[in-house]
Amino acid sequence: MVNDVMPPGGRRSVRDIPVPPRSYRYSDDSRDEVEIEEENNEPDVVRISARGGGRRRARWVLWGIVCVALVGLAVAVSIAVSGATVTITLKSVPADISINGTATTATTTSEVYLPYIPLVVEGAEEVSLESEGSKKVERKAFGTIIVYNNFSTASQRLIKNTRFETQDGLIYRIQESIIVPGKTTSSGKPLPGSIEAVVYADRAGAEYNIGLSDFTVPGFKTSPERYAGFYARSKTVMTGGLVGTAPFVSPEKISAARTALRKALEEKLANVATEKIESGSLMLSGGYTFKSVSEPETETADKKVSVSERGTLTAFVFKRDALSSYIARRTPAVRYDGAPVSFENPKDLIFEFLNKADFGKNADDKVLFSLRGSGMITWVLNEERLKLDLAGKMKNETVSVLASYPAIERSQVVIRPFWKKAFPDKIKKISVVVKHTPSEAKNP
Repeated sequence: MVNDVMPPGGRRSVRDIPVPPRSYRYSDDSRDEVEIEEENNEPDVVRISARGGGRRRARWVLWGIVCVALVGLAVAVSIAVSGATVTITLKSVPADISINGTATTATTTSEVYLPYIPLVVEGAEEVSLESEGSKKVERKAFGTIIVYNNFSTASQRLIKNTRFETQDGLIYRIQESIIVPGKTTSSGKPLPGSIEAVVYADRAGAEYNIGLSDFTVPGFKTSPERYAGFYARSKTVMTGGLVGTAPFVSPEKISAARTALRKALEEKLANVATEKIESGSLMLSGGYTFKSVSEPETETADKKVSVSERGTLTAFVFKRDALSSYIARRTPAVRYDGAPVSFENPKDLIFEFLNKADFGKNADDKVLFSLRGSGMITWVLNEERLKLDLAGKMKNETVSVLASYPAIERSQVVIRPFWKKAFPDKIKKISVVVKHTPSEAKNP
């Protein structure tokens, strides 16, 4: 048998050695270590130093600041990127244009009449031809006058060969009929109507070469009020009157020169008219009337023959929106609802002036025309009004708002940030992107 080993002297077993009781004290400092040590070499008293609590508190404060900063940054970013984008596809319909219509100076568009604004430009072209010799000539003096109507608000037509008389009894006549506009009122003061005209001396001779002068209209002498209300004043001096010998050029060369001058003058005045047209308006190709007057040949200082043509071009200027709505109204395939529309590239249309020869006679301002071509009619969207209508609205109200705009065919709405359920209150944070996609509507 094996017995427990007992230490000599009867000492107790290691198992039975008692552990003396100890007391513990805690201290705190800024270090991270935890130590256990005897205090004052007393085996029964142990001090436990719990070091590092201050640093832990500092870390918690730092993390708190970081979290607050992140939240603030998130709020700032959400505010910065907040907004709404509405992508709109406008209603568009292809149209084949074939219209015979009438344009007038009326101010409103109707299915019958297309309104236009007359734009009048004037000018002259001149060329000097080498003399082929000399011959005896009789030439009448000519010049430009301004005819005034201070008699009535109604326009007055003066027929071809109407006389104008100077105080000295010299008579000059117009070679084409003119229409003098009626008088108007400006700032409470009467303003006579006026028009320019070229007059020619009643007879040839240098005595008709005069300076600036006033003129009466002898044909109105039987009506004192009308005679006093119609008068004229020179714009240029009267020149070119001659009875005697002058340089000579064959009639064929003069005729060819005048033809070239008229063509150049027409192109020049058409370009001038185009440059004067304001934004939002246009003149269709060929949409004007042109008249020219052949002035008498004159002798230049270097003994050449001067040939000149004076012309007047009246352009028919259309407002783009009025023309677009007129085309839409006169094109059955469009099914026009009366809303604002735009016709793309109207200058590509073929415009033909049908009553060019009779235009202006008897004070008639109607323009008969035909219009041919094809293009796209697109409904016009008032973007600013749409933004105002959407501002502050809930997202689920979008459909009812957009339904009130006939120009909108399709739409897509994006509100930022994604958790927002309403449009911004400020319209500057709402953007509208417009797309032009033709409708697949078929002709009836």
